[in-house]
Amino acid sequence: MRRYASSAASVGLGAALATVAFVAKGGSDLATATWVELALVIGGALVVAAAVLHGRAGTLDGGFALLAFVALAGVTALSVLWSVAPDLSWNEANRTLAYLVVFAAGMGLARIAPDGWAVLLRAVLVAVTALVGYALLSRVFPESLAPDELYARISQPYGYWNAVGITAAIGIPPAVWLGARRSGHAPANALAYPLLGMLVVALFLTYSRGALIAAVIALILWFAFVPLRVRSVIVLAVSIAGAAPVILWALSRDAFTKDLVSISVREQAAPQFGYLLLAMVIGLLAAGLAIGFRVGRQAPSFESRRRVGVAAVTFTCVIPLVAFGSVAFSHRGLAGTISDKVHQLTNETSKTSGGPQRLTETSSSRGRYWRNAGHVFADHPALGTGAGTFGVARLRYRKDQLVARHAHGFFAQTMSDMGSLGLAVVLIFTAAWIAAVFRTVGGRMAFWRPRPGGRAPWDAERVGLVALALSALVFGIHSAIDWTWFVPGCAVLGIFAAGFVAGRGPVPALAGVTSQESRVTSPRAWLQLPKDHTRVGVALAVIVAALLSAWAVWQPERSDSEVHDALTLVTQGNFKGAMKKADNAHSLNPLSPKPLLVKSALQDSAGDKKGALATLQSAVIHQPSNPQLWQRLADYELSLHQPAAALQALDAALYLDPLDQTTRDKYLIASAAARGKTPAKRAATPPAASSAGGAQSPSPGE
Repeated sequence: MRRYASSAASVGLGAALATVAFVAKGGSDLATATWVELALVIGGALVVAAAVLHGRAGTLDGGFALLAFVALAGVTALSVLWSVAPDLSWNEANRTLAYLVVFAAGMGLARIAPDGWAVLLRAVLVAVTALVGYALLSRVFPESLAPDELYARISQPYGYWNAVGITAAIGIPPAVWLGARRSGHAPANALAYPLLGMLVVALFLTYSRGALIAAVIALILWFAFVPLRVRSVIVLAVSIAGAAPVILWALSRDAFTKDLVSISVREQAAPQFGYLLLAMVIGLLAAGLAIGFRVGRQAPSFESRRRVGVAAVTFTCVIPLVAFGSVAFSHRGLAGTISDKVHQLTNETSKTSGGPQRLTETSSSRGRYWRNAGHVFADHPALGTGAGTFGVARLRYRKDQLVARHAHGFFAQTMSDMGSLGLAVVLIFTAAWIAAVFRTVGGRMAFWRPRPGGRAPWDAERVGLVALALSALVFGIHSAIDWTWFVPGCAVLGIFAAGFVAGRGPVPALAGVTSQESRVTSPRAWLQLPKDHTRVGVALAVIVAALLSAWAVWQPERSDSEVHDALTLVTQGNFKGAMKKADNAHSLNPLSPKPLLVKSALQDSAGDKKGALATLQSAVIHQPSNPQLWQRLADYELSLHQPAAALQALDAALYLDPLDQTTRDKYLIASAAARGKTPAKRAATPPAASSAGGAQSPSPGE
């Protein structure tokens, strides 16, 4: 019965993790992101409260990492005080708070069920299978699941290809664990083969170089530390061999290699792609079953294991040697090739193809974003410009017309947004988490504290915890070079696994050790409060804090909803009701300029020109570093035939965003009007028509 309950728990948890991704998608929509954050805060707090009430006693394993995460959330929230766009910083504080609760919930689960590592591993596999399976099916049924996809790379359900790539990479360590483990049932273990085949296909069809690098690093660490090398090699080799025909076929079709192809081209390739995927899954499942039952009846001989090990080591050594030789004897030579690749990576004008050619290129748009982040940091080295404000702050330094909200790298973004203070907190958290992982799965000594009972054996638990740690590490590596930190679906997968491994604490060194941490708690016991009143008080404090935090998280979305309702009332002719909604929106989120823009437009419609101008000026005063607000103010001043005042506003807008062509055009109009050559023209866009922040629009080079 316990086995069925464990499987049900894995399916339920995996479904919850997948739901986060399907609802939040790319994380850029405030409404869906808010509801996901509310669910994470409240649900995670319940897990933490349960851990406080019924979790094992003793040292809080991973406590330093948790404190560092709390500090990161605190700095993110405090950055509202000095932010150039405090409404964006509030949104970012909400996201970070939700991630903090997810990390704490992972630690709490480890204290409630220290032996629940297998449940979590299977849950990660369930979630990854659902997400990657959907991504692949979006090319089997493109008209139904991805009718608006423009690029060659698969990107559903996130709408961002690199998020799909990192999701597949996160699933690789657990999938290898499933296929290589000594425990478990052969039919269940055989599922690792088709799953790995799907992950490999998805990883290549996203053409995500960062995800591929992260997956390779995780596999190197797996083979370096986990003594299941022969089994792992077999699982990987068979799965890659099964995935190879599908990948090679896809690389020969325009539907998978060229951007901006019509939906009819994708529809033509869809049936054959679906049949190939189905054949791959069936073939790899059959191979997995055959291998599993063969190993189950008779383990490989020492000679067989030795040959496979030698072949694996030889292959691993030959590939770098061949690559090194081909580079060294190329027309550029080793030094010239390295110099050329570095130039491609850092060159701000370099372009990257959207198809499979990108896998052999180092050029990327990241160079320009990282350089923008460096410029922002140089001007605001201590505290940055506020969490989540890179998209606004970079406008002063950009040399292109690309729109980007993120610096395409968590460290670069933190450096720009929160300066040295934020960067120091992130580095402390990274070091604390690595120390906690080493203590959980390390050897006899875990830094300054000895492991209880001496060296831990490589039993099933230790191997499983390493797989979880590598999944978290994969996400960490990729988020360091991309903006997947801001995509809740893949972020929650990595952060929850990271919290569990950090909070698990040292694996018992002796097999068969029974302690209070492995006790089974009856269902009735969960309904009873412990006699320790301190635990009850802390649990209540956690719930109260979660409810207050959820209320704070909800306010920006409530304000946006009121703005939307105000615009709806305007279309119905109810200007009085719309004005009330705009005022309510401003009271709910006084940091956002949107309610003020709506109110200004309503005042203008009512004939209150002076009031409309004052409201726009108030919006600019609240966010003087936002060029779009200065442009809105200039628009209205031009409509009032005040070209001199409009020129002053446009001067500020051009200082903050020198390359904005709309601002330049308006400057010429205002300048001509100030000289009396042409009349001032009213701006075509009303003050309430757009928000103050730019939209995320990944370019093909990202």
